[in-house]
Amino acid sequence: MGKIPTLYSEEFLTDYRTVDCENPDRVSEIYFRIKDIADVIEPELCGTSDLLLCHSESLIKSVERDGEVFDVARKAVGGAIKTAEISLQQPSFALIRPPGHHAGYNFNGGFCFFNNIAIAIKKLLSQGLINKALIVDIDLHYGNGTEDIVKDDNNIAFRNIDAYSRPEFFEQLEEALKDASSFDIVGCSAGFDLYIRDWGGLLFTEDYRKIGSLLASSNPHFFSVLEGGYYIPDLGANVHAYLKGIQEACL
Repeated sequence: MGKIPTLYSEEFLTDYRTVDCENPDRVSEIYFRIKDIADVIEPELCGTSDLLLCHSESLIKSVERDGEVFDVARKAVGGAIKTAEISLQQPSFALIRPPGHHAGYNFNGGFCFFNNIAIAIKKLLSQGLINKALIVDIDLHYGNGTEDIVKDDNNIAFRNIDAYSRPEFFEQLEEALKDASSFDIVGCSAGFDLYIRDWGGLLFTEDYRKIGSLLASSNPHFFSVLEGGYYIPDLGANVHAYLKGIQEACL
């Protein structure tokens, strides 16, 4: 395939209230490293009705109290939704922040405010564009918010990779994808904090190329949403390798 449709906005560089490690440098480093293979698209803000697909009114109002966070978080959700829509035609990537997989129905945490990937999947389901979805989470940390939202939804399967060695990681990923072709869409919560120099200390840059290839080969309707990844010097290179793997799988 050619360049990968990538949802990105300079608004994601907003230095909103959060922890130091989840900072604008994360997305700027990725953006400048992947420009050669990314077809950049500006996302739109999601609506309240989109947020209500996955979150309680009280949670939404709690985030809304900080207008700066609320606006950036809604643009991140909008980016995830558009990324999922594009993936019905070709693989796509959401270069967004804040991340989302620790945001549940009535709670958030872990630098997350709204669950970007869950809302994107629920939106497509609500529109009748898909009937059955698979979400695979490759972040170092368990996607507890995603599980909370989708656990009772028979139309969504959630599989979290929780490995303690490189061979185990790939064994679990291949197992998670063994029936991926039976789903209408596959979404990946793409965290890069299992990198050898990041908190997880497990995977190498070339491993992300293989991961991207395995995921993209599993289903033609595939998209990824950025989650974690905090070793900024190599973060752009890791995401670039991941997207190259997707490109190569779709030749």
